[in-house]
Amino acid sequence: MDQQTLGVYRAILFHKEHDPVQLAKLLDSTPEEVEAALGRLSKLSLLAPSRDSPGRLRAVNPALGLKVLLQREQDELAWRQQQIEQNRAALAALAAEYTASGGTESLGGTEHLDNVDDIRIRLEALAESCVAESLAFHPVNALTEESIEAGRPLNERALARGVRFRSIYLDSVANDRVTKAHAQWMAERRSEIRTSPTLPMRLLIVDTTAAVVAGLPGQAQPSALLFSNPPVVHAMRALFEAYWEHASPLNTPADSHPGGLTAQERKLLQLLATGLTDDAVARALGIGVRTERRIVAELMDRLGASSRFEAGVQATRREWI
Repeated sequence: MDQQTLGVYRAILFHKEHDPVQLAKLLDSTPEEVEAALGRLSKLSLLAPSRDSPGRLRAVNPALGLKVLLQREQDELAWRQQQIEQNRAALAALAAEYTASGGTESLGGTEHLDNVDDIRIRLEALAESCVAESLAFHPVNALTEESIEAGRPLNERALARGVRFRSIYLDSVANDRVTKAHAQWMAERRSEIRTSPTLPMRLLIVDTTAAVVAGLPGQAQPSALLFSNPPVVHAMRALFEAYWEHASPLNTPADSHPGGLTAQERKLLQLLATGLTDDAVARALGIGVRTERRIVAELMDRLGASSRFEAGVQATRREWI
């Protein structure tokens, strides 16, 4: 809820005022703004029909309203997670099927690249052909100085052409000097950089014409799939936008998140709540197990918890997860 909507809800709850005109005077607002806020509150199920004043609305008990809101958030999160997992499974199945076919040539808008030289050649060609936008997931914990130096001239030429760069790194990029410096270098050149606690794959989307998925499941050597089929490229773009919506701008301060948590800390608590082991959580976050355990210990200390179970209870009570 924004502050305007919250103010209307408080006024109805504490002052028992229902008339939009009177509410507007009380809140130093306009009737139109109040009407809009009433509509938002109704959609959030925080207002219900009044029995004492037929035709008017009453405020729902905050405890019940919060429960409804949290359940709605949890349902939406579960739906998004399901969509992401379905996309990931579809890509893994596609990669496995194509690899099993033994094909290495372009087929039906899909090209299998199975060595570093081929991958670099295609990426260089895509970078030079990009005219509008370049989108990327960077789940690898650290970029090498060699790869950064090789790609910087391509990036500079694309930036000079007016290409818009949007990239999502893992939150753990803050722990790697070289990768973080490169992300900041791009940000200083008006590229949009965000970070996410987890990312599903290494992905590059060039304009709306090509998508490259690197690091195929079950492949011992460097490999990638290049998709040029429009429906597949648009599906990859939708996946990127879903992550972009919930990613945080680079260097977002911790106090902008509930409880002063970083996005990484909040995601760690959510992953632990699902029953994952320390190893699995560390892999998902792109950090070492020792680092993951250190963060868990710090969170338990902040929560005043003596066990992980108690930490989960306290985190839920504080609405950290």
